[in-house]
Formats: sequence, structure tokens, C-alpha cells
Amino acid sequence: MKKLFVLLLIGLIPVCVRAQAPPPPPPPEALAPETASATPAPSTPAVTAPQESEHEHDEALPDELKHASLAKVFGLDFMQRALVAGLAVGLVSAYLGVFVVLRRVVFVGMALAQFSSAGVALGLLLGLAPLLGSIGMMLVGVFLLSLRWSPRKVRQDTVIGLGYVLASAVTILLLAKNPRGETQLLDLLSGNIITVTAADTLLTIGALVVVFVLHRLFAKELLFISFDPDTAQAAGYNTRLWETLLTLSIGTAIAFSIHAVGILLTFGTLVIPAVSALLLTKRISHTFILAAVLGAIPIPVGLYLSFIWDFSPGAMIVALSAALLTVCGLLSKVRS
Repeated sequence: MKKLFVLLLIGLIPVCVRAQAPPPPPPPEALAPETASATPAPSTPAVTAPQESEHEHDEALPDELKHASLAKVFGLDFMQRALVAGLAVGLVSAYLGVFVVLRRVVFVGMALAQFSSAGVALGLLLGLAPLLGSIGMMLVGVFLLSLRWSPRKVRQDTVIGLGYVLASAVTILLLAKNPRGETQLLDLLSGNIITVTAADTLLTIGALVVVFVLHRLFAKELLFISFDPDTAQAAGYNTRLWETLLTLSIGTAIAFSIHAVGILLTFGTLVIPAVSALLLTKRISHTFILAAVLGAIPIPVGLYLSFIWDFSPGAMIVALSAALLTVCGLLSKVRS
């Protein structure tokens, strides 16, 4: 098991190295030649283009977008990339969210997301690839949250809360030193799923596939320590090692997801679909399947509505997920 844990960490290194650093700033514009004549040229009346056509074009564009069909919207390259990345995050995050909700450690996901955000802010400040900073700080968060500081005096949920506050403070301080910190903080929160590149999409899909395969290979062990860690320890399982592996896998998925779609959408797909599925199902196998379905449905719908209504895609998808949660809650009340 220890060899598997080490191989997982080593396997992430070549993937992270591929992450491209942010593009360098464009070169300054060329200065006007100094040999230009100092005598001003005779003034001629400036010919200005008629403004009516520009205004007519600006007003006609929203009308076209409001009536755009699904085929037209998702025929655009950037919308196709957003759809693929969003579906990958929605499916895998919703699957992992079942573990998070069952273990009652929802705040762990939020704390790891904040650690990853601090890593993104650090990468932006130092001019490094944000994904490298995100994964590095995520690993720091996993290490800190996995330590047993003083179980009798300080409970684990208190440690998680302290970690979240610490990561939030570090994120704010790092962004404050960045000239574009306020804009980048908003982008980090709402996400950049529309502007996700093909390389980032492939990186995210690759990392999420690895995490999903790992969970399928060790589904029994991970479910056992999630449902009843005391019984698992009595049965001879190294619960601390399995819990660390589970936290590391969730943190890895969060780090890559934040890099692709932002904090809001990552945390929304991690928690809301899992809660919705648990309200409607009794068998755990059905819960995982339904959670993945509920995590995927809002992605194309939210992307389409945000495109034609000019809303933030991440916020729209999370709002649709919350609407599905409300419907599931009402159905659960009716059934009971």
C-alpha cells in the first residue's frame, strides 16, 4: 500500500511539469521614430466612420445570441472544450462527493479547495504555472489535515476549520501583492470554464481518470473506512493510511478541477449532487451512479443558458444543481 501511495505521488510529477507557465506579457509598442519632422502636418478633417452601424451591430448581436440553437452554441470550439471539461469535473467530483458526504467531512473538501486556491495565487504572483502551485499547496493541505495534533484536546473538525482560515488568509495576502489580484481573485472564484484550453482539458481529464480508476480498484477498502473506520481498524486495516490516500485523491481532483473550472463549480459539483442522490437512494451503488448523473446534467444546460443569457457559467451550473437538490428533497419528502 505504501508503494502505491508513493507511485501515485511520483506519477503526478510528469503530468504537472507539462503545465504551461502563464504567457509572457506582450512586448511594448514600438516607439515612434525620432527622425519624424517636428513641423506639424497641415491639419485635415478627421474622417470618422458612422457610429450608427456600430451601434446597430452591437444591438443585433445579443438578439442573435438569445435565439442561438444548441447546435450553434456547442458548435463553437471554446464551448466544446468547456463542455468536455465540465462533464469530466461533474462526473468525477460528484462520485467523490459521496465519500465526502458519507464521512461528514464536507469542510475538508472546502479546506483543500482553499489550499489549492492559495497555490494558484502563489503561482500567479511568482510567474509560475498556476497548476503547479495549486498541486503543491494541496499536498501541504493534505499533510496538515492528516496529522493527529491532539485528538483529546483539539478535534479534527477544529483543525480543518483552522486550515481553511489559514489558507484563505494566505490567498488574500498573495493576491494583495499582485497588481491584478482583485481581477484574478474573481476569476479564481467564478472560474474560467469558457476559456479553458485544450491542454488544460486533457490534463484535467487525465488526472480525474487516474483518481476514478484508483477508487474503483480500492472501492471496498475506501468504502469500509468511510462507513465504519473503527470496525475497519479492528479488522486489521491501516485506517490512517487509507484515509490519507482518500484525502489525497480528493485533493488531487479538486486541484485539477479548480485549474479548469474554478472554485465555485468545483465545490458545487463535489457536494450538491451527492446530497441529492443520498436523498433518493438507499443502496450505495445506486447512490454513486445517481450522483454522477446529477453532476453531469446541469453542465450542458448551464453552459447553454449562460451563453444565451450572458451569465457566469459556473454560477449558472451551481444554481441548476441547487434546483435539482430542491426537487430531490421534495421527492424524498413525498416518498416518506
